[in-house]
Amino acid sequence: MIDFPTLSMEEAANYLSLPFSQSQEGYEAFLQTILGFYEGHGRQFIWRETSDPYRILLSEVMLQQTQTSRVIPKYELFLSLWPTLKDLAGVALDELLYHWKGLGYNRRALNLRRSAIASREWDWNLPTKQTELLSLPGVGKATAAAIGAFSYRERTIYLETNIRRVLLHCFYPDQEGVKDKELELLLGRLVQLVEDPKAWYYALMDFGVLLKHLLPNANMRSAHYTKQAKFENSNRQIRGQLIHLLSDTGAKEQQQVTTLLSHFEEERVLYCLGQLEKEGFVEETEGTYRIAKA
Repeated sequence: MIDFPTLSMEEAANYLSLPFSQSQEGYEAFLQTILGFYEGHGRQFIWRETSDPYRILLSEVMLQQTQTSRVIPKYELFLSLWPTLKDLAGVALDELLYHWKGLGYNRRALNLRRSAIASREWDWNLPTKQTELLSLPGVGKATAAAIGAFSYRERTIYLETNIRRVLLHCFYPDQEGVKDKELELLLGRLVQLVEDPKAWYYALMDFGVLLKHLLPNANMRSAHYTKQAKFENSNRQIRGQLIHLLSDTGAKEQQQVTTLLSHFEEERVLYCLGQLEKEGFVEETEGTYRIAKA
């Protein structure tokens, strides 16, 4: 069984009894199923062993749309290089992007650094209030809720991909177009019934991973589901190659950039270069482009 080596297919089938009713009895049965699975087969990750808000933020940002196997070595590397928010705030952007390579979605790295810089307002710590966490660059509802639950054991409403899959599968097996607002209301009821929100959300995520391996993707029945666009020959791919080029090999003149990325149309390369400049990744001086210093 992928990710759950101690769990046989026969045992896994025992966890798939459906559906659960939205009643006190149904909620209690659901909790028993999820927590029972987690007690016997929960996964172990280094970021689950800490309550440090910075380490939780780092793991949450890295794990967005990225497999845990790719995150583990990068997470350990980042903490060895920049063990505190203050350390991360002081790193040059080109160095950060160089070490981020392999995780993709480089905007996450940019926002992570900006959040570290902003943490100076709280004496190089993260704020505890959800409203203040949401003011940090790139920190949305899910990330803020994760910090609240995993760092402070608050009963936040933490809805992410795997948790959404569990709720849709277990409580809305035949419904299409289910809105997150409805799922958040359900999560709010459930989290009030658990003693430890941190363990509860880890259990839900692990159960979601189990469902991902066994069944069709229930997230397709979410009202907010969108199929990810292909990466090959996309602007995402061009942007990533531009960032890697400039962070790995230094400043380049425009003609050098377009020549080195000649496998893409020049117009698209220049468009992506302009977008990266607007977003703060890249700066241009007299026709020479480099990773931004600020």
